[in-house]
Amino acid sequence: MEVLSRMLEYRFSPDIEVHYSLDQSLMVLKVPDFTRTFGFGENDKIVPGISIANSEVRILAFSIEGYFFLLVCSNGMISKTAVASRFKHISRQALDEFPDILRQVVYESEHNQRRFEISTQSRVDHPLQTIGSFNRQFNITKKEAEAIEQAWKIEQGYTMFQVINAYTRAAQDRTLSAEESYKLDRVGGMILSLVKQ
Repeated sequence: MEVLSRMLEYRFSPDIEVHYSLDQSLMVLKVPDFTRTFGFGENDKIVPGISIANSEVRILAFSIEGYFFLLVCSNGMISKTAVASRFKHISRQALDEFPDILRQVVYESEHNQRRFEISTQSRVDHPLQTIGSFNRQFNITKKEAEAIEQAWKIEQGYTMFQVINAYTRAAQDRTLSAEESYKLDRVGGMILSLVKQ
């Protein structure tokens, strides 16, 4: 509640749409900032924001990271940024540093805009092989890989953007736990961070 109160102090409206995942092991809040929406390509629009995750069962420490919401396909992505911050649950450091963290996440997300554009222009000749390689690199489980494969059937295309979207669309699979969805959103962000500027 304290973090949400802090968000109201720093530019987030109390009536903003919040995306979330919640189960017994993990809570993830994804808060888009529609005032910073940007477009690329012909029809694609992306809304940057922040992701706040917390687990009381030690899956991960309290974290604040960049988040991107893709309006066209309603996919979300938790971006890898230099300022993704993790804190011990008992620490008040997150609240003390919240304004600086938020400013840094906003700054980093503005720089990721160019990566999105480049990803739409980066051809991938063998997308399923590329996905298989990323699955091994990021220790994707069989269940997660099946969700990615199903998502790929919808995304089908030959750009890095469509490969990334296979992961972020798979994160919406309702058979996945909050932890698995969070992982796939983050993997999408990590793949985006590999796109050369």
